[in-house]
Amino acid sequence: MSIRAKWIMGLATVLSCIAGPACQSFAEDKSEEGFVPLFNGKDLAGWVGDTKGYIVENGNLVCKPGGNLYTEKEYADFVFRFEFKLTPGANNGVGIRAPLKGDAAYEGMEIQILDDRHPKYKDIRPYQAHGSIYGVVPAKRDQLKPVGEWNTEEIRAKGRQITVVLNGVTIVDADIDKAGEKGTIDGNKHPGLKNEKGHIGFLGHGDVIEFRNLRIKELTK
Repeated sequence: MSIRAKWIMGLATVLSCIAGPACQSFAEDKSEEGFVPLFNGKDLAGWVGDTKGYIVENGNLVCKPGGNLYTEKEYADFVFRFEFKLTPGANNGVGIRAPLKGDAAYEGMEIQILDDRHPKYKDIRPYQAHGSIYGVVPAKRDQLKPVGEWNTEEIRAKGRQITVVLNGVTIVDADIDKAGEKGTIDGNKHPGLKNEKGHIGFLGHGDVIEFRNLRIKELTK
């Protein structure tokens, strides 16, 4: 084979790789560097709280229905990625920098998980919509997939900046010091905004929701 023919074949291979699933997988893997699983798909090892209200089913973590389930470990700055699937009207939340006792929405922070398109939530406040930092920062609306489909979410906590990305769209990007400096929008005290670290948890309200692919990367200051 001539040098020119070999060059053409090599170029074709590169172009095929750029568009092909193998290279896409490589790029996805690179984006997952530094992440470790928070859920092993078999049991609730590493979790505390309402371990009776959450079960493992088909490798997924299911709130069926449950209350609050927390990581044993505390986290300060991190990126938390997970997938979730709603049932009609379902309500849950992700507690971050939260203590094990008290209401995580106030003693820590709660990132809402909510089927906010359901008719029963037609009169909710903006700070109650899915992805909002409850009572503090409203999220951009209408980025949820239809009920019954899997959504992807990323919560990044870096110092005083909290960012929430839902299905690839940034719906919250807020400095929590600025958000609360003149009082929170729900008018309540949120001492947890000052927490530098705490547990990550799912804050159930008695509704069925499934979770999978839970993983976290701790960030250095």
